[in-house]
Amino acid sequence: MLSFFKKPIFSDYRFIFGVYALLTLFASTRIVILLDSNNYKIFYYSLYHLIDGKTLYSEYPAEYSDHYHYAPTFAALFAPIFALPFRVGLFLWHFLFAGVWALAIYRMPLTHQQKVFAYWFCLQELFTSLVNSQTNPLIGAIPLFAFISFEKKQPIWAAFFIVLGFNIKIYSLVAAALFLLYPQKIRFLLAMVGWAIVLGLLPLLFTSPAKLLWQYELWVNQLLIKSDHDKWANTSIHRLVHLFISPDVPTPVIIGFGVALFCTVYMHIKRFTQRYFRMLMVASILIFQVIFNPVSESPTYITAVTGVMLWWFYCPQSVLDRVLLISCLVLTVFSPSDIFPVYLRDRFVLPYALKALPCVLIWFRIIYLMHRPTPFSSSTDVREAGLSLENNT
Repeated sequence: MLSFFKKPIFSDYRFIFGVYALLTLFASTRIVILLDSNNYKIFYYSLYHLIDGKTLYSEYPAEYSDHYHYAPTFAALFAPIFALPFRVGLFLWHFLFAGVWALAIYRMPLTHQQKVFAYWFCLQELFTSLVNSQTNPLIGAIPLFAFISFEKKQPIWAAFFIVLGFNIKIYSLVAAALFLLYPQKIRFLLAMVGWAIVLGLLPLLFTSPAKLLWQYELWVNQLLIKSDHDKWANTSIHRLVHLFISPDVPTPVIIGFGVALFCTVYMHIKRFTQRYFRMLMVASILIFQVIFNPVSESPTYITAVTGVMLWWFYCPQSVLDRVLLISCLVLTVFSPSDIFPVYLRDRFVLPYALKALPCVLIWFRIIYLMHRPTPFSSSTDVREAGLSLENNT
């Protein structure tokens, strides 16, 4: 069986992207035919509510269930899609985000073999996000684009991607933690302010200044309500803590602990120039913004699993690492799928938030590795050398 999957076709980008396109086509066509996408309805009607001067954040049961939780900029940003007929926009929506995520992996400074592994490993998790018509593939791609921009000494573009992510899901702001690893810090911060103003005022194309200010006030209130979410209705470290330690541990304490531990790696200033350190930082960011989000859901894990891939490429790949990777594949990636036993999912994975557990353990492993005094083994240098050789050919 393993020899079958070692055939060259499985490492051919054309075949891989073809599989991704077919999978996206299947998901998109099914959703369009059934019109089974409450999430896209929330996104779609936001533009018309913005234009009509209605609050974006009230309930509209005749149009969709749940609430709109995004910044007003989101409605304006995707206006070209939302302005299309509903079914057309819904169809294109899935291709947009699958394509952006695939492009981000392709642009990363990884070897061909690493990219191929990432595409196959993340395929099911991406599908889980797509069938929910979520923006999460884009959220998983944004820190990668920011990292690529920093690596190319383009802090202005790095700032753009981070502010863009913030206007879609606010925890994308965690990617700004990268700027401390690079020069041109003042330029980056000024660019952040500039892009925040530009994107923040983008909805003025569709509404008045007074209405826009009102929408932002409502958005802040909505975020406060959402942050007070039921502690048992998430898939994150919060639920694991409440289940296995104490239900009385406050959400701010858990987040504060995570932020403090996350920031401890900044003491290793001399390692900022080492690629393995920066790669692990990106992995930490991708996983952190999911596992410490008190309202994380299963479809958000495409972001965390993307971080798991970067960790895998730059970890020692010891027995412990292999166990963690396999547990991530089984519990995080496959548990929501039809190939996973329903009994095990309903009896153990869902009640105990086991989808989150491998990513939580891997994040702690990343922090540990970033505190180690030297690169983990000669295999790290070999992978770096292979990457340099590939980039020079």
